[in-house]
Amino acid sequence: MATEIVFMPEVDGSGDVIEYCVELGAQIAIDDPLIVFESDKASMEVPSAVEGILVEWLVELGSKAESGTPLARIELVDTVSEVEKNKTSEVAEKTATAVEQPLVEETAPAQSVTIETITMPEVEGSGDVIEYCVDIGSQIEIDDPLIVFESDKASMEVPASAKGVLIEWLVELGSKAESGTPLARVEVVSSARAGAQNKVSAQPAQTPAASVSHADSIIPQKPVTLAPAVTDIAQPVVSAEVYAGPATRKLARELGVALNKVQGSGNRGRILKDDVKRFVKQQMSQPQVSAAQSLSGSGIPAMPTVDFSQFGDIEEKTLSGIAKATSAHMTRCWLNIPHVTLFDEVDISELERFRARCKPEQYGMEKKPTVLPFIIMIIAKALRRYPQFNSALSADGETLIYKQYINIGIAVDTPAGLVVPVIKNADQKSIAELSQEIANYAAKARDRKLKAEDMQGGCFTISSLGAMGGTGFTPIINGPEVAILGVARSEIKPVWNGETFLPATKLPLSLSFDHRVINGADAGRFMSMVHQCLADIGCTLL
Repeated sequence: MATEIVFMPEVDGSGDVIEYCVELGAQIAIDDPLIVFESDKASMEVPSAVEGILVEWLVELGSKAESGTPLARIELVDTVSEVEKNKTSEVAEKTATAVEQPLVEETAPAQSVTIETITMPEVEGSGDVIEYCVDIGSQIEIDDPLIVFESDKASMEVPASAKGVLIEWLVELGSKAESGTPLARVEVVSSARAGAQNKVSAQPAQTPAASVSHADSIIPQKPVTLAPAVTDIAQPVVSAEVYAGPATRKLARELGVALNKVQGSGNRGRILKDDVKRFVKQQMSQPQVSAAQSLSGSGIPAMPTVDFSQFGDIEEKTLSGIAKATSAHMTRCWLNIPHVTLFDEVDISELERFRARCKPEQYGMEKKPTVLPFIIMIIAKALRRYPQFNSALSADGETLIYKQYINIGIAVDTPAGLVVPVIKNADQKSIAELSQEIANYAAKARDRKLKAEDMQGGCFTISSLGAMGGTGFTPIINGPEVAILGVARSEIKPVWNGETFLPATKLPLSLSFDHRVINGADAGRFMSMVHQCLADIGCTLL
């Protein structure tokens, strides 16, 4: 078998080999793209100077090349072994005259080669050529997309009006085009091969030796495999399944994008430059490690990325650091902790009358206390009575850690996001002290002056919506804590006392608890104590 080496043609300076256009073992024709060569000035496809089968690369991806650099070794098309020639000669001598002629016609059919110019069809006005849909040397069919043409009004694919091999572009990317503009030259080959094959099929069966054709003699008997070093680099680049033009592929290489991961929006799924840019934008907008990905063994797939701009105008705002941290933490808690929520409604009419009678100046307070410090005091008492609510499950799930201190966190809404400052030793403080500490933490949170130690060491969290609204909600446990109390807006409702309806101030409560640590009966007893203490505030303060 005779082989020939293809060398780098005359180029200005040197550059890098950035892409293989064909795979080892592939059949290539003269002028088929062989490699993509990139210098400081331009990126270009280097065509093959011979026709045959690519058997060896003489340059590696990323290596330097210049004029005269050996690129590849190609087994020539017209190389037929002497043994095959002899076999063909013997068959020709022994075969009847009626059979000889079809064989001659099949191996050497009459061919007619013409060059046709494809022009721009009738369009309104002019526009730009923004993308090539095929490579030079590619076989195209009638109506195959040839270029992408973009005017002020629309973007459209211009189909090929001839069938053949694309040999030359007559327009450059970015150039103007209008009706009648020459776009490309196509080599059209007409052949009598089809007629000859029909004649052969009508003749008697031939001997096995007579079926040896010219094409059979040049196809390797064993499949040609790629060297491991070449396969790892070339596979992502050479992909027949990816439908994209050279300009799109070049952009993808520059941005490091694997085209097989990009969803094409063009005709028949063709990937456009905008698709690559949109893919990069989506990847950059995603967090480095999503909350779901950071959960070991969760097995929950990430939410799909949606380009909302395709439906209308949008505005993007970057989440604050607090909001990002809260989002990740809440996701971990929700996915790792089996939540159960118990709802209740407490008559706090007596508590409201007590607050109305309270004179804050007598206790060194600036204003009357809200319901929240009373709830904190009651929760502190309940945590002492039911210590399983003041515990934490170890990371391996084997032990339960009981805390001997009582620190209660209060969820505070700020412009930057939700924060949870922690009131230390809440069971040792009075209503006045709790009220003052709540006010101090709220002010520090609004001014973004909370320190890390202000939000650490919590045992139990209270999330109060106060007057913001709602009749109830399901609070997410602030892990590694095992329970959280949600407080909604109080409301005056009619209550039947056995004889008549009387107005009563009702406060909705919702207790979420970790069902691995706390069962329903425990939660019921805990909520019952909280209920009784809020309803009879006088006894609670004793």
